[in-house]
Amino acid sequence: MQNSWMNLSPVHFLFLGSLLATCGFVSGAAAWQFEDGMATTKPEVSNSNIVQLELGCGDPYHFGVFTEHGPVLTKDGRGETDYFYEPGRIQAVIDGAEFPLVAAGSGDAVVLLQEGAKEDNYLADIDESFIETIRQGSELLLRFDIVPENAADGSPFETYAMFRLQDEQDAIGQALKECSP
Repeated sequence: MQNSWMNLSPVHFLFLGSLLATCGFVSGAAAWQFEDGMATTKPEVSNSNIVQLELGCGDPYHFGVFTEHGPVLTKDGRGETDYFYEPGRIQAVIDGAEFPLVAAGSGDAVVLLQEGAKEDNYLADIDESFIETIRQGSELLLRFDIVPENAADGSPFETYAMFRLQDEQDAIGQALKECSP
C-alpha cells in the first residue's frame, strides 16, 4: 500500500514547505542584513545562546556575536566564562579552514579577535586572510570550549553556531568596503 504523502503534488510540497518555514521548523531564514555599517545574521544552526553575528569595519575589522543573557553559553545556560582572553578556546571553521580566535568582552557583545601572543593578552587583529575566506566561503562554524566535556567528535569545542556565507556577499561586501586593513 502506497503512503498518502507519496501522492502529494508539487503544489502541495510548496505549500507544506512555506507552512513549515513560516512556523519556524525549517532553518535557513538566516539571511544577512546590512544596517548601521554592519553585516548581521542569525545562526542557521546552534546549540548555544548566540542570537546574532556581526561583521564590519573596526581596527581594522569588527567581528563579534550577541547572545541571550551574557557570555556565550549552551542553550540550556551551561558553561563557564573563563574563555575570555584565553587561547585555544574558540575556533572559526570556514569551509574546513580553521582559524583560532580569542574573545574579548564589550558590553552586550562578545568581540572575537584572532589568537595572538601572550604579551598582547592573546589578542591580535583579524587579518585579511580570515576576511577573504569569509568573502569566498559558503559556511562559517564558530566553535567554543566552555564546558568541561568534549564534543561528540572528541574535540574540546562542544558549543557551536553555524552561519551561512554563500550567496550573502552583498551585505558582507557593503559592511567591509570602507575597511582599511
